[in-house]
Parts: sequence; C-alpha cells; structure tokens
Amino acid sequence: MDVAKKAGVSRTTVSFVLNNTPGKHITEKTRQRVLKEASDLNYIPSEEAQNLAKIRHHSIGLFIFHSHSMFSDAYITRVIEGLTPVLNKNRFQLVLQPLKLRQANYLQLAENDKVDGVIILNTHDNDQGLSDIAESGFPLVVIGTIANRVITQIDIDNRKAASVVMNYLIELGHTKIAMIVHAPPIYFAARERLESYKQVLKNTGIEFRDEFVKEADFSEESGYKAMQEILALKDKPSVIFAGNDIIAYGAIRAIKDAGLSIPEDISVVGFDDDFLSRYLNPPLTTMTLPAAGLAEVAAKCLIEILTGGLLKKPQQILLPTHLSIRESCRRVR
Repeated sequence: MDVAKKAGVSRTTVSFVLNNTPGKHITEKTRQRVLKEASDLNYIPSEEAQNLAKIRHHSIGLFIFHSHSMFSDAYITRVIEGLTPVLNKNRFQLVLQPLKLRQANYLQLAENDKVDGVIILNTHDNDQGLSDIAESGFPLVVIGTIANRVITQIDIDNRKAASVVMNYLIELGHTKIAMIVHAPPIYFAARERLESYKQVLKNTGIEFRDEFVKEADFSEESGYKAMQEILALKDKPSVIFAGNDIIAYGAIRAIKDAGLSIPEDISVVGFDDDFLSRYLNPPLTTMTLPAAGLAEVAAKCLIEILTGGLLKKPQQILLPTHLSIRESCRRVR
C-alpha cells in the first residue's frame, strides 16, 4: 500500500507535500498525515512524483481547428470523453481552445490559457506555429498525423480504412462511386481518404470521374450542398462515400429532400461512426474509428511527457478501425 492510499489522499497531494511545493492549499493536518505515512513506509519520492509536483497549473489545453463545428461534431465530443477520465484521474483540468487557420502561435495561447501541455486536434499543412512549439520543447501531442516527426502523434491509418470502405462498395457491385471529402485537402485525414479512394479505383480498373468528387468543410450544410451538386448530374452515382458521418448526414437529407430513397435509389456510407449513425433511418454503414481511444492514448502520452515517465522519445501510434455494416448500402442488382 503506497503513501497516498494509507494517508487517504491523491498521489498529487503526496507529491506536493513531499516536495514542499509552494502555493498549494494543503491543510497542516493533511500534511502531517502524509509525512507520517511516508516516514512509516521509508518512502523516497519517485522521479515521476517529483516531476508531477513541479507542474505549474495542472491544466491541459485541447486546441481544436474548424471551431465552427466544435459543439456539433460528435467526433470532437467523443475526443473530450476520452480525455476526461485520464485527466481527472491525474488531477488535470481541461481547457478548450477553438482555433481558426490564421491562428498559429500555440506557445502564446498556451501561456494565456495557463496550461502545462497541449493536445492539438485537426492539424493542417504548413503550420509554422506547430513547428515552433515543437522546437521549443513545450509538452505537446497531436491527435492526427503531421510531417514533423519530433511530435508524438496518435491516429488511425486513414488510407487503409478508406480502402476497406471502397473495397466493400466494389464487392457490392458499385462502380459509380462518388465521394464527398469532409474537409479541404490541407487537412491530412481528408487528403489521405481521398487519395485512397482514387487508388482503389485505379487498382480495380474503375474510371475516376472528377464530377463524382466534391469537397465539403466539416459541416452538415456543406454535405447537403455537395450532395445537391451530385444529384444534379445527368449520370448519377449509385453510392456516396462521405468523408465523415457529419457530411453523410447532410447528404442523406439532400437525397431525401429530392424524393429519393436510401439505399433503394442511392447508397450512402460514412466515416467515424458517430452516436447518431446507428439510429438513422436507415442506419448508416460507416467506418468505426476509436475517437475516445485516440484521445485516451493522447492524454496518457502527454502526462508521460509531463511527468518524465516511459515516453522518452516521440512516437506515432496507430489504433485499429473496423467497418460497421448497416442498412444504408445495398448490393447493385
């Protein structure tokens, strides 16, 4: 039994007491109880405990791009759900910071928000601020993939996952496959899913058609508008591959508003497996990715960095995905 359990306090409180951390409101009674238990156990503070005690604010920042959908995108909600248990267990607060593309001074934002480390979601290309904060040594983890290998990154294999979706549709007999990319190609995941779409078409000898590819901007509205453009084509596709479930929701609304049925007239497949996807009519076939799991691993990695734990060098960690087959896709007769 360690000092924290015997004293009936958290490990953080033990670290504060044993390292005599200034500015922490710990009662004298609690302090004496911790010191007594530590003495009885001949306790020597670990390096992790000492590092934990030196953390200034006990706050972690979650910096999120495409902030206009921060509170409507279920993926972001699931990320927050994955972060919260880990941060609560380690007595860290979560600070949300919505960002626009022009904002890139992460160090200044971290200082203003009084956070000890940062997790960045939806990174994009040519982000000088990301390079600057990485070079500064400020504790940082990215949920996603970037070119800078000095930053720990937690992600899925977007190309592989998108190819699973495409091969499933082709197995159903679809050759007229349209794609609504969920974001501009400056975002890594959007670009990787689109490139996988093109590669599978090439590998299977199916013609790539420019008019079958539309670009959205994370929102249901953009998915709706993109779907309207596709429905206006003289030669329509038999299935829509939406780059994420939010885009799929907009596409489904546009299809139904046009008086068409899913999947009888046109099939739809999504990507993410948001909360609502299985409760739609019909339930949405979608690529299930572990949003909460990505966040949980990111939080654990960041705390390892902050406390001098086992994470000694930057890593890229890829979590598995799987296709959830429901009723929104049909086999081509």
